[in-house]
Amino acid sequence: MVLTGCGGEDGPAGGGGGSAGSGGGSGSGGSAVGGSSGGGGTAAGGGSGSGGTAAGGSAGSGGTTNCQPATRLWFEDFETGNYDRWTSKTYGKDWKNGYCHDNGFSSAHAVSPTHAHRSEITCASDESHRGYGGLQFSGDQLVPAYTNQGSGIDAPHGVVNTYWSRLSAPYAFANGKWFSFWTVNSHCGWQENVITLGLEDASNRLTPAHIKSTGGTVTFAPNAPSFPMDTWARTTLYINYHSGVMVIWQDGAKVSESTFTRPTKTICQWHWGAYANQDNDDVVLYEDDISIWKLHAPLPNLDDEPYLGVNVPACP
Repeated sequence: MVLTGCGGEDGPAGGGGGSAGSGGGSGSGGSAVGGSSGGGGTAAGGGSGSGGTAAGGSAGSGGTTNCQPATRLWFEDFETGNYDRWTSKTYGKDWKNGYCHDNGFSSAHAVSPTHAHRSEITCASDESHRGYGGLQFSGDQLVPAYTNQGSGIDAPHGVVNTYWSRLSAPYAFANGKWFSFWTVNSHCGWQENVITLGLEDASNRLTPAHIKSTGGTVTFAPNAPSFPMDTWARTTLYINYHSGVMVIWQDGAKVSESTFTRPTKTICQWHWGAYANQDNDDVVLYEDDISIWKLHAPLPNLDDEPYLGVNVPACP
């Protein structure tokens, strides 16, 4: 199921995330893909009056008419209380029989409307912690149960993913201790290097992994922000496997721009959640309002955050 926007809305661990591509339960998966409105959902409060902007603009005449051609392929706001929107049908609560971790739905903190997803890591383990939800795509369609074969989203102009995170940890991620929020793989069968995004050094900046180690480049923006603790932060990323470019923004500020190469140019497997190395023993992560948009035209520039449907109107 796809929704067209109309002026609204691993860490350093090798081939990581391979387990996300196995054992997904059966189910419809696609019936609730659109989700309710929220971050990245609707027009996000365009001002009243004639000609207000399509994404939070003020009232008055002559508002902006520019928009980014894009289609929203998937959205999750965690309001359903289940994982029917996910290929995985789970966030890995049963991984290692629940040893050192837990996850589920929560109303303690939320971006919109009232619920988010909460994951925690409570003790050190003998292998990397894995508590995350996964998606597999066949073309632009979500796969309801893992096949680990086929090809994913073909996006010559790239894909934009926005998600919100609230992270708590009483220690620094450094000296081999890392935490990864996000993983993507071009190959449906996990036979190519993943790209991940997380925290891994004292700068506490969102850092892509498996890019420099595979011959690519990572260039941080001047004054790139650190990731905050105990408060919500919005991450937006643009990734294009055709051009080999990835750009990260945090709360509207550009963090980094990277270049990379992979044999497969589609985007098949995704996951978000609490993926961390084994030494972590006291982490809590909240997540909310995750959206995936396929672009139908190039971004005007790679400096301004394309928060589609909110600060950047989307159009067919």
